[in-house]
Amino acid sequence: SPTPGSLRAAIKAANSASGPYLIRFAISGGCPRLINMTTPMLDVLGNVTIDGRTQAGWTPNTSEVAFNANLCLILNGSGSTPNAFHVPSSASNARLTVMGMQFAGFADAAVKLEGGSGHRIAGNQFGAVGGGAANQQGIHISVAAGNSLIGGFDDPPSTNLIAGSLASGIQIDNTAGGSTIANNLIGFQTDGTGDGGNATGVSIFNSPNNLLQYNLIGNSASNGVTIGGSASSGNLLQYNLIGQGRIGSVPAPNQNAGVNLLFGAHDNTVGATLTGVAGGNTITNNVGPGVWVSTSGGNGNRVLANAIRTNGSGSAGVDIDLAAPGPSGNQPSNPGIGPNRLQNYPNLTSAVRAPDGSGTIEIIATLHSALNRSYRIDVYRHPSCDLQFPARGEASIYLGQGLLQTDANGLGSAQFTVPYPAGAGLGKVSATATSSLGDTSEIGTCIDVVDGMLPDLLIDGFEDP
Repeated sequence: SPTPGSLRAAIKAANSASGPYLIRFAISGGCPRLINMTTPMLDVLGNVTIDGRTQAGWTPNTSEVAFNANLCLILNGSGSTPNAFHVPSSASNARLTVMGMQFAGFADAAVKLEGGSGHRIAGNQFGAVGGGAANQQGIHISVAAGNSLIGGFDDPPSTNLIAGSLASGIQIDNTAGGSTIANNLIGFQTDGTGDGGNATGVSIFNSPNNLLQYNLIGNSASNGVTIGGSASSGNLLQYNLIGQGRIGSVPAPNQNAGVNLLFGAHDNTVGATLTGVAGGNTITNNVGPGVWVSTSGGNGNRVLANAIRTNGSGSAGVDIDLAAPGPSGNQPSNPGIGPNRLQNYPNLTSAVRAPDGSGTIEIIATLHSALNRSYRIDVYRHPSCDLQFPARGEASIYLGQGLLQTDANGLGSAQFTVPYPAGAGLGKVSATATSSLGDTSEIGTCIDVVDGMLPDLLIDGFEDP
């Protein structure tokens, strides 16, 4: 039998309770207190809250750019215990909340959720624990678990720090999907600048309709975010900062792509929705492409209204990349067979700044693509063309969008205006095309913005009578 007053005894009692059960801590001694787990903890089967905030000395995180919480409980898996807390797939009515704890040295995932729903993991530290071994994974949502919240919105005390995992910081491969990962610090040390990289920041595999918002994701040994599998659709990534910290814009490059969609992942959104303009991510400094719909990726993956720049080292890719790394040429017959149907990119032929100071530029774009179809053309500003591939642009600053309609030959052109920052230099612009099916192209040709001319006025020296 578990020792009375132990965490194991508390979970056993909670599993026998009929209603919500709160586990508090009052371990004597200073902060932090270490709980060494040499054997697996009992599974969590009911509605249980494990609240490390109740241990004396705890203080919450108050920072939006780092992690300054004082967490007074460390759970140590010693490199052999698989999980600190586990909800099995058979526990369909379980609901686990974990707050205010540190986790180190777990051989599978520190917190593993396979059943139940409505779980919440908030205000914890996974990895970056002084003297502690790495976790294999920080958090793993799998099998039938769904509708979980990792972190929280507009609430620094809910931020999780997830660092140093040997595999994914967060792994989601549940068929139910529908989980939210919000406002977490993934791949950083507690100071918000040091390298606390995971192998992959967040990995979603064969799981639909998950939401990633307001996270900082950097320093991964592979991708910042991986979305894979033909059942991965409807996932939405918005307002994340990938490849950079918030303190002094410190680079935090992921060693492959910022976001990688592969193995049939389809109909996902990175940035704005097909009809919207809000929700853009900042994706920068990554060694590979910014957003890569790789050769095995599916169709309908929208990449809209983001700030994507300074990605791809050497020939390692471009800011928005389809198929093999590096720029792909337009297809003579489009759509094609390949990721995002190898959607052709638009060619900009003119970008003229309004001379009246109205803060707009007039764009003329052409596109060769599918017959009789409408396309969203998104325009981006940048100080120079892509350094590795000078004919192509970057997606540094999002300006706006216009609509283009192709004819019965698949040819189309459009003339429209988009906002342009007042007082900004002329710079360069380029654009992407997104079909009504949701396929976004690579970034197209890079051209100069030029100043328009005021209309000529004839002064003849005579006044009207």
